[in-house]
Amino acid sequence: MLLRISRLIVSTLALLLSGSLVSAQQADAPKVIIDTDFNTIGDDGQVAVMAAQLYSQGVINLLGFTVASGNEWRDQEVAECLKAVERLGIEDRVKVYVGSQYPLLHDYKSYLYEQFLFGPPIDYVGAYASPQPNPYQLVPPPDGFATHTVPAKEDGVDFMIRTIHRYPHEVTILEIAPPTNLALAIRKDPTIVPLIKQVITMAGQLYVSGNAYLDNAEFNWWFDTEATQIVLRTAILHYIIPLDCTNTLPLTKDIYLQITQHQPQTIITQLYQQAYAPFFGSRPAPYTPYIYDTTAFAFLVNPSLATDVRDLWVDVKTNSDQNDDYGKSTVFSSDPFPSIGLLQNSKVIFHLDNARFHAFYVDLLTRPVPVRVLPHRWHNGDGEGESRDSALP
Repeated sequence: MLLRISRLIVSTLALLLSGSLVSAQQADAPKVIIDTDFNTIGDDGQVAVMAAQLYSQGVINLLGFTVASGNEWRDQEVAECLKAVERLGIEDRVKVYVGSQYPLLHDYKSYLYEQFLFGPPIDYVGAYASPQPNPYQLVPPPDGFATHTVPAKEDGVDFMIRTIHRYPHEVTILEIAPPTNLALAIRKDPTIVPLIKQVITMAGQLYVSGNAYLDNAEFNWWFDTEATQIVLRTAILHYIIPLDCTNTLPLTKDIYLQITQHQPQTIITQLYQQAYAPFFGSRPAPYTPYIYDTTAFAFLVNPSLATDVRDLWVDVKTNSDQNDDYGKSTVFSSDPFPSIGLLQNSKVIFHLDNARFHAFYVDLLTRPVPVRVLPHRWHNGDGEGESRDSALP
């Protein structure tokens, strides 16, 4: 009898301790807005899966997704993001906010003008591979459109502004898209600038070739170069993971098989297999796939993954009608204009601990879905458009 009582006391204490640890972990969890040019299971879609897994455990506080055109036209991306949060089981807690349809200046006609001046593309152009479709021409994700999830009523830019004011010095912007939404937020309400904790982005190329249009620039920064320049020149703590880093992280067949052959399979591993099978079948791969946006998410969760970080002053080239290196990064080892403070210091990550990153990547992409969200002490504070777990305690 005494033994049973002792075991009960130990079990109760363990449960209480576990609950207090979870609450403490959630209270300290970094608050993050993911600004994305979403795709179902490409780099942005993978970030959503990984973020949902860690959000479910209280490791991060995922405040919402804001969507802007980039990989695809915005409305197609919104449809895929809505399906993703539903597929992952977080649709009642994490909202999808519709952001900008167009870059600040570099619209589709500007891209056509680039082609007139400099020739057809030799690499990735994202949404600009075709004209903007009719809203009724959206393509369903492989497992169908979302059945009950709709976008938040609040605009993505306004959501950014409101949330940063609500949580001053606490919100990280995980910038894995052309930074149109963030640039618009900065211009609409400059008072948010000193309140942003940090911006972590996978974008740019410093000493290597690009991967967009004519290979002179990296895609995210090429797609909306003017927005990129606004963000880079704004006094925010900025971490950049450029192609210089991601070029060291090819998606190998071994990594592919670790994910696609993992048992039990999930809808995520099945979608991953469908997407990447052309690279690892009997035919030669169309090109070498690399791991991109998930590097920025991994660094957010565990900054110790970065093994080579340098303080640099980074800018981008604009004015596409005079040169063919529109969107290309320019980099300086010291401030080239110290008297006016034109450029801001950025912390550029050139290398990650690849083995640890790969383990993190495979683990989160093979966990069960839908996720099982742990009981949170946070609750919905002010209604529609608010992530339940983003409300104040």
